Amino acid sequence: MDIKSLENYLNYKPHIGNPQFIVDELIEKAKEYLPAEQLPKIQKAYEYARQAHGWQLRLSWEEYIVHPLKATVFLMEIKPDLQTIQASILHDVIEDTPITEKDIKENFWEEVATLCEGMVKVSKIKYKWEDRHLETIKKTFLAMATDLRVIFIKLCDRIHNIQTLQYHPNPSKIQKIAQETMKIYVPIAKRLWLYYYQLYLENWSFKHIDEPAFNKIFNYLKKYFWGGEKYTNKGIDLITDLLQKEWVEDFIVKGRIKSPYRVHEKIEKKYHTDDLGEVMDLLAFRVITKSVADCYMILGVVHKHFTPLIKKIKDYIAVPKSNGYQSIHTTVLGMFAFPIEIQIRTHEMDEVAEYWVAAHFAYSEHNKPMVVSQHQGEWIKRLQEIVHSYKESDDKEKFKDELKIEVLDKRIYLYTPKGDVIELPHGSSVLDFAFFIHSDIGLRFKNAIVNGQIKPISYRPKTGDIISINTFKNKYSANKHRFDFLHTMGAKSNLNKHLKNEQKTDLIKKVSTELNIHLEKNNLPRLDAAQDKISKLYSKSELEKKFIEILDRKTSYSQLIKSAYPKEREQRNKQTNPTFFQSQLQQIKDAAIARILIDGDHLSNYSLCKECNPSIHDKIIAKSWKDGIKVHKVECKSLKTISFEKLLEAHWEWQEINNYGVSVELKIFNKYSNLLEVMTILGDLHIVILQVSIKNNGDGTSSIFLESEFKNPARIAFLLNSLKKYDNSIKVNKRKIS
Repeated sequence: MDIKSLENYLNYKPHIGNPQFIVDELIEKAKEYLPAEQLPKIQKAYEYARQAHGWQLRLSWEEYIVHPLKATVFLMEIKPDLQTIQASILHDVIEDTPITEKDIKENFWEEVATLCEGMVKVSKIKYKWEDRHLETIKKTFLAMATDLRVIFIKLCDRIHNIQTLQYHPNPSKIQKIAQETMKIYVPIAKRLWLYYYQLYLENWSFKHIDEPAFNKIFNYLKKYFWGGEKYTNKGIDLITDLLQKEWVEDFIVKGRIKSPYRVHEKIEKKYHTDDLGEVMDLLAFRVITKSVADCYMILGVVHKHFTPLIKKIKDYIAVPKSNGYQSIHTTVLGMFAFPIEIQIRTHEMDEVAEYWVAAHFAYSEHNKPMVVSQHQGEWIKRLQEIVHSYKESDDKEKFKDELKIEVLDKRIYLYTPKGDVIELPHGSSVLDFAFFIHSDIGLRFKNAIVNGQIKPISYRPKTGDIISINTFKNKYSANKHRFDFLHTMGAKSNLNKHLKNEQKTDLIKKVSTELNIHLEKNNLPRLDAAQDKISKLYSKSELEKKFIEILDRKTSYSQLIKSAYPKEREQRNKQTNPTFFQSQLQQIKDAAIARILIDGDHLSNYSLCKECNPSIHDKIIAKSWKDGIKVHKVECKSLKTISFEKLLEAHWEWQEINNYGVSVELKIFNKYSNLLEVMTILGDLHIVILQVSIKNNGDGTSSIFLESEFKNPARIAFLLNSLKKYDNSIKVNKRKIS
């Protein structure tokens, strides 16, 4: 783009006349490469969109339909296929009119409807003035588009929006849109090698962000480079003739004039001056050749015919930049009335510069150096190749499959209710999301609201989902079975750390209880009693270390007691004190209770149910409640109305871990795929079905009888909640645990 073309773009005049004139322009451009039978379908899309938008007006007082048509004019630069043209003309009807994706599908192609729906999704992505999230936002943009053609349309949509930004009445809104364009849309255009779009976006944004600086640079370029194409073409011809006369073969010469924003970047980051005369590469040429030897030979030819500025010669072939960039840069006098920069490199060096420097830019914010992985470079290169091939080819159909973005399928991009973007590995659950927000949220997880619907802990969200997490305020819900629902290592590490601390606390309580039994046996004060010497002898942390040593069998209860009561222990007559016999009975009772393992661990903060009074031969189960944990027989009457979420596996120490059978009766409406949905839920939760039967009730419903088996009874709750909340037509009538 030369300076004259840029000025024409900046001096936008609203289109007040008949929009059909713009449609005619589109059809004329489409005639160059589309079959004749497809052209009337462009007119059809226009008529449908104009009727949908009705008499909506933009802030520029243009009919609203002018905006998608003008955006499509920019789109025509890459010769899009018919479906992309139609989707561009229709791209706002889903968001701004009563028209739905289904309506578009019925009137056009499913492909067009999908592209329009993709535009709705990417329109949700906003810049929130936090640069630390920028790379995630850009990857989210690509992932949510799923089809590169959505990106093409969205970039053109933004080009026309920012071109008409001058008509917006709110200055702060103008600044925000310009900043958003510079932070998100410009890097994406650069990443996809859409240089034509990039120039429009960054220069018009620059004009709104810092208009005095823009005008100063633009007027300078206009003064010296108006009609700049004559300079670039003349320079290309001149360098080509010189090299051919010197018998140089197999080379390409390219030229360009720096745009106002690129000049501004040079001034700010390299020259650190306001003097535009200091910028030596406003007009630059690049010579690409086959070998390193040819690079140095071409440098000699250039210096033979033009005067080099010695301080401006940079040999990045001999000493490459840290990001791998290689090239020779020289600035010479004599070609024109101003200095000219010439870059010389091989084809391989040019490829690295185009792809890896783009990758470096895309993956680095605030100009901080950042290592780019081979994988990142490869997928950026692949995206650029697809876009370049699509732009250059008239056969658009052959690129349809390639335009589907698959390079980001190993990540998902999710939203918090405030609109912040969270990036997680593919396969992550809502519990992973909760831990990513904060470890305490993951540890207190109650349920997740995904796009307004309650989802179970096992639910795996998809890119674009909006997720909020409900938590328990006064308790932790974390237990070791939640590892089954975690995918990310960070979440697993936080859960493991919590469980170890919790286990340590329970074990210390157990040691404390047993220590009191030994103290009573020796007729000595209990811990924390008025006459207790152990707590006075050791600090809290030291005493905890002693308890851990007892657990590790490095010391014993007797040794700990003897350290605090060396004389009393020997002198007291344990057999004559009546409290000794009471303590012996308490010890026997406590020992019996201690033989129970709950959720695989020895815990001390539980009691036996007084109603069912379980004995050592009964199959047992534990229930958590506000006062702790209570152990029941499986058939205890008090469990009939209890929530499965509060149940824990329990067994006597001499027993194997219990398997709990569960019988469930579901009532579902006889609607298409309902049974399949139920079975899909069971599969997602990895539920093993021992027996299943179905009975038609004759009233438009069916009853499903399921029998399964669980080691963790709380998983039954996940099953039931998933079944009930997936579809409100599914009713859980009966359930029984055994």
